[in-house]
Parts: sequence; C-alpha cells; structure tokens
Amino acid sequence: MTSRQFLLIVAVAQGVLLVALVILIILNRWVRVRRSARLNPQRIELDGVMQRWSLGQAPSDEVLRALARLPVPVAIDGLVTWSARIGGERWQELARALESQWWARAVRADSRSARWWKRLDCARFLSVAATSRDIGRVLQLLRDHHPAVQLAAATTLERVGSSTLVTAALEQLPFLGPTVQAYYASVLKRARPAVLRHLQQLFRRLDDPRLPRLIEFAGRLEEPVLREGFTTLATHPQAEVRTQVARALGKFPHSESVAALGFLVEDEAWPVRAQATRSLGMIADPKSLPALREALRDPEWWVRLRAGLALTRFGAAGRNALLEAEVGGHQEARDMAALILGLSPQALAEYAA
Repeated sequence: MTSRQFLLIVAVAQGVLLVALVILIILNRWVRVRRSARLNPQRIELDGVMQRWSLGQAPSDEVLRALARLPVPVAIDGLVTWSARIGGERWQELARALESQWWARAVRADSRSARWWKRLDCARFLSVAATSRDIGRVLQLLRDHHPAVQLAAATTLERVGSSTLVTAALEQLPFLGPTVQAYYASVLKRARPAVLRHLQQLFRRLDDPRLPRLIEFAGRLEEPVLREGFTTLATHPQAEVRTQVARALGKFPHSESVAALGFLVEDEAWPVRAQATRSLGMIADPKSLPALREALRDPEWWVRLRAGLALTRFGAAGRNALLEAEVGGHQEARDMAALILGLSPQALAEYAA
C-alpha cells in the first residue's frame, strides 16, 4: 500500500465519521423535539392545575395526579418553577402530600445513588418539597462531593428550618469551591439567627484551620453583630486570618473598625496591609487619611496601589493627598500617585471596587 492510498483511506474514514456525527446530532435533535412535543400538553396541563390550585379552585389531589403523569425530571422542574410563586403553609401542605407519592419516594431514595445526576434530582426535589423527616437525606447531600448536588442541597435550607443543617453547611463551607461558597452565603443569609450563633462560636476556636474561610464567608453576610468578632481577631497570630479580617472590616463602617484597620495597616505581612488599606478606602473615614498617606510609601507595590486607589474615595481631600505625593520627595510614592491620577474615571471605578 502506498502512502497516497493510506492517506486516501484515512480521508474517507474521517469523512464517514463526520457524516455519522452530523446524522447523530440531527437524530438527537429530532428525538428531543418529539419528546418535547409529546410532553408539552402535559406541562400545560400541570401549569393549569397549579394555577387553579394556587387560587383555591382545585384540590391538591388533582395536582398530585398531574405530577404523577409526568416524567420525574419534568415533574421536579414544574415543582421548582411553581415553588417560587407559591409559598407559606399552602406549599407546605403540598410538600406533605407528596410524601405519600410513589415517585416522590423513589426520588428520595436516590439520595444514596451512585449516579450524581440522580442525587441532583433528589436534591432539587428536596429543595422545594423537603419536610422535617428529610433532614438526614439533606445532611448527606450537603456533604456530597459534586458541586451541583451541594448547590441544590443548600437551597433546602430555605425550606427546612434546622440548626443541624445550618451547622453542617457551615462545617462544610471551608472545603467548597469559591462559586459554591458564594451561593451558600446567599442561601444562609435567610437562616441568619442560627448561622450567626454558630459563627460566633466558631470565631472562638482560634486554632481552627478553617477560620480564614469562615471569616471570608462571614464577611459576605455583612451582619453588624459580627463586627465585634472581627475586631477581636485583628490580633490573631495567623497572617491569613488577619488578611480576611482586614478584608471583611471594610463592610462595617464603625470607629472600632477604623481603629482595628489602623493597626492592621502597619502589619508585618504585606497582604494584611493591602487589604487594610483597601478597607480604609471603603469606609473613607477622614481620620484614616494620614495612615493612607503613609501607606502610599509602603515598600510593597500592591500596598501602594491599594493606598492610591483608597485615596480616590476621599473626594477632594484624597486627590489633594495624591497631588502632594506626586511632587513629594518619595520616588515610589510619586510614581504611584502619577499612575492613579492618570487613570480614567471608568478605570478607577473598576480597580477600586
């Protein structure tokens, strides 16, 4: 066989595979369209029943029958959609009625499935239909290794008021990815009393390796009652903890926050100083202007950048401080002041955020 013949065979094989791929895509699309067309009347029927039920014009048994006629994923989608429109005791009544449905029991059993998409269906179902008897299942799903399951399970905390689940979510928090952590923060805000109590207890564990991540999360809550805990941790021996404290205090405008940041802006670790200067800019207390002028001479470039950006938040007083630094005797402060003063308002808004 010559090389020309070999290349021809390879080209033909690739052409056949390409045609097969196009046919597969077309078939997949055709199957999805036919399935959607077949299920569309059932979805419309469910929406009609749910609407009548929400107005008190249909019994809950009619809703249960309409859900049972749908494939499980479609039924879960319908429940999730309507749970955002109907709440309170009426929805709790439907959730209790769903406990006796065979398909709902099968979905609950999937909390232990080896397939993550089955566990996801279970978590999504429990996020809108969980009762106090589902705490054990939700606890297991909160500790799942798949981020999608963790996100769906966290939503359940809005429906089931359980200190056990809140504690478990907080215990799991330091091991989650940034995106999941941010979503947890938005969900746990709705369970504030239990969350705040547990966070205040965790703040007392000074040797806990999870403390930096917990402080980062607590800062997202922006709850004033946590401010005292942050200021207390400003003298923590671990630099990462002090960094997170300096970052969080910018969201708590208070004289004690300014005092703690004034201490942290002189920290031996430059990430702490950088976050402290950033937070002083967010609070923009006139008393912190001297500290930011001094930070503009910091040996670390990042600290000088943060100090320059922070000064732009002080209006005319901050701009005057930058103009003075631009003609001052400190070379690095002059360079940074010139850089900040040369930025456009749009760039300043982006960098100083």
